[in-house]
Amino acid sequence: MNSKEGKLVMIKERVPLRTHEMLRRELKKGRKALYISKHSPRQLEMQFKPVKDNMTALWLSPRTEDDCIPPMNLQRFEQSIVDFLKDNDDSIVVLNGLDVLYMWNGIRPVINSIKRTKGTLGNAEFVISLDPKEYYPGYVGALERISDEVVCT
Repeated sequence: MNSKEGKLVMIKERVPLRTHEMLRRELKKGRKALYISKHSPRQLEMQFKPVKDNMTALWLSPRTEDDCIPPMNLQRFEQSIVDFLKDNDDSIVVLNGLDVLYMWNGIRPVINSIKRTKGTLGNAEFVISLDPKEYYPGYVGALERISDEVVCT
């Protein structure tokens, strides 16, 4: 999945199996990843145990802990990605929680946030895993239009 220029990849899947398979492969190669999820970092670390040292996990949760991003705060969401990318060239950002961001903010602000984030990628990759059945087709279409690659499972 290495590329010279950053790209946004949307993976349509009911659960993030393909995303996790790709991420494990890249983490084993030594790439760093930021995983922003609707699941707790502890849960993710268990799933990625052998390669978890190369991964930073953040939780889309209104809790006040350091490993949480309040889902209603798109500015903080974007800043977390920018901060990670500053220190981790050629890395991967994974989002599994678009539905949570959408629930708190509506789809248009979330798409605009993702567009802004895409502009900060450098040579990193931004992978969004989503279940297309959870969204109106128009929302999925809007995300497809800003994605560089769409993978259907």
